[in-house]
Amino acid sequence: MTDLLARTVRATAAAAEADVLLTRAAELLVTEVDWVLADRVDEPDLVTRVAALCADGPLDLPEELGRPTTRRSSASSVGILPSVLSSPGHLLRLGAEDLRRIAAQELDRHAARQAAGMLARGVADVVIVGLVARGMPLGVLVLGVRDRLPDDLLRELPDVASHLAVALDAARLVTLQNVVARTMQESLLPALPAVPGLELAARYVPAARGLDVGGDWYDAFRTQDDVVLVIGDVTGHDLAAAARMADLRNLLRAHAVHGGLAPDEVLSALAATAAALGLDVSATVTVGRLAAEDEGRWRLRWCNAGHPPPLLLSQGEASWLAPPPDLMLGIDESSPRTTHEVVLQTGDAVVLFTDGLVEQRGSDLDARLEELRVAARDCTGRPDGLAEHLLRTLGGGAADDVALLVVRVGD
Repeated sequence: MTDLLARTVRATAAAAEADVLLTRAAELLVTEVDWVLADRVDEPDLVTRVAALCADGPLDLPEELGRPTTRRSSASSVGILPSVLSSPGHLLRLGAEDLRRIAAQELDRHAARQAAGMLARGVADVVIVGLVARGMPLGVLVLGVRDRLPDDLLRELPDVASHLAVALDAARLVTLQNVVARTMQESLLPALPAVPGLELAARYVPAARGLDVGGDWYDAFRTQDDVVLVIGDVTGHDLAAAARMADLRNLLRAHAVHGGLAPDEVLSALAATAAALGLDVSATVTVGRLAAEDEGRWRLRWCNAGHPPPLLLSQGEASWLAPPPDLMLGIDESSPRTTHEVVLQTGDAVVLFTDGLVEQRGSDLDARLEELRVAARDCTGRPDGLAEHLLRTLGGGAADDVALLVVRVGD
């Protein structure tokens, strides 16, 4: 590996975004030449200036070369870029005479303005490098000197350009994957229902690392007789987990809406249906049914399939609704399940959450659960404020997704 290539690899190794990668490449290359321009190329045919640097810092560009953050379309059909992309190795070297010739021609006025701008910077030698991966232009580097480009630099540039093109392609694919994943996840997280006498809040926070998608979900919806509350976590943290989560969520909704099944019956029916359909999915889930009673009270019936217990806030105290949980889904569909009950008074609240809120590498789970209980007890806010408080207190830098659902009996 050549010295410049090795330095480029080290400089860009931790750059996960295209703009960061191009900026770091420009910062390195400007130590070899007088100035560097770095542009990102996006579909459809759009160029965005990312960096413009000289040895003293940001480069003061003439209008012909564009200002930082300039965006220009039709990049592959006008200007100098088409010549770069058609050159061997996507590398085009232009001396002062070449620039004067391009600046004087009238056929492509954009290319003429670009060449004139380089001459105005006192350039005597310039090399323009197209960063192309799998046939797609992803970036452009322009390196200029007032004298003559070093031969060693010219020999090393093709390898450096190949590395940067592959890295840009990887960054582009990760960005695209995350956008798709986030869009899919958001489409699966429902709007909360408006229920007289209840206040609801929910949050979903993707893991600090990895894809912005996983198997955690919350749900809340009204039926003819009550309000159904769900918090769940499908095993895995990828698009496949999100797809399995969507299957479970939709099946659970169907069972919960139809027939007025108790929470344990909903989960038993869900387990049997998932097994019959061959979904091959495992998950922890808590299902609750909240029905209004006299004098502003609400009766919560719930069943817990291997999930962290609900947290009850009542009269300034916080306690776990923690009878032994039943077996998680996907292990044995015939496993018995139990419905539990508690009556909620005015001002009482229940917090449902996934384990990403409390599980943290190197931390004791019981200690984290106690931290959650105390944080919830000491927060006197409404559900939205409580949800934000819990995320600030425990959710920072979570290694797993966090789903959170809070319901409170209104005053």
